[in-house]
Amino acid sequence: MTHLPALRRRPVLSTATVAAVALVLTACGGGSDDSTADQPSAGAAEEVTVSTAYGDVTVPADPERVVTLAENALDVALSVGVTPVGTTASRGGNAAPAYLGDAAAGIPVVATVAEPNLEAVLQAEPDLILAAAGLEQDQYDQLAAIAPTVVPDTTTGGDWQEPLHVYAQALGADDELTEELDSITDRATALADQGALDGSAAVLRWMANGPLVMNSALMPGALLQAAGADPVPAADLGGKPHSDPLSLENLAQVDADRLFVAAFGADGTGALAAARTQPAFTQLTAVQSGTTTEVDGSVWSSASGPIAADLVMDDIEAAVS
Repeated sequence: MTHLPALRRRPVLSTATVAAVALVLTACGGGSDDSTADQPSAGAAEEVTVSTAYGDVTVPADPERVVTLAENALDVALSVGVTPVGTTASRGGNAAPAYLGDAAAGIPVVATVAEPNLEAVLQAEPDLILAAAGLEQDQYDQLAAIAPTVVPDTTTGGDWQEPLHVYAQALGADDELTEELDSITDRATALADQGALDGSAAVLRWMANGPLVMNSALMPGALLQAAGADPVPAADLGGKPHSDPLSLENLAQVDADRLFVAAFGADGTGALAAARTQPAFTQLTAVQSGTTTEVDGSVWSSASGPIAADLVMDDIEAAVS
């Protein structure tokens, strides 16, 4: 699963924001009193309970105004037909991830990967907030004072799909998500049955300062394994981290039968072009055999939702066709 960085606490909040959050917190009775959560008022909308990193959270059974503060949460929401009223900008960008296309282009940005804009979140008037795994306690408390906030629990391990199910449960659409993920798995299994990816495979993330081998437990690596490829030992990074830096001198650690190279940004693309002139790169098995595929870094190295997974499978299928 993809681990996004913990959101940092905003250094200064305006007086208006502090007052607004305090007002919401008062209205919610603190937002975390289980004794009142189990006693909805007469006529209250039906609610469901979701298990999260901060315990069980009661959310509306049919949320109407959803804010997504994680890229994979936005991906899940759009995949099940929910258009959020606020979302986070893509890593290094100022708008929603480009791979999500027009469906996400018009959604107001209320956060960056680093931190949410509490004033903007308040103005969105959410009835549900889907936050990134690893959200810190102080940020959680501020967001939970605005609306029920769901943070996937990543401390129990598991695969890349688990946080997606937490978001889908909060949206009342887990069955729909499960069907989508099963369909993606079926595509990978079909390739495995064909033997199309027999041998080893690795995913490299190419940055301006050089390459990183991506953890084989992340979504692209997991799909490659489901499709029949074996990960290289250097990509076995356990639960963390996301990736591990390499130098041109030790590229032999990822000398796989097939390489998928995710160039990230213009600088990364330029660095990859320069690397192609280096013997350490040109001598790799996949480079010499023509089984190196360049892929979209924003999908392969940052995303992990079902829409992104479908795009990754498109690339894998194209690479072996």
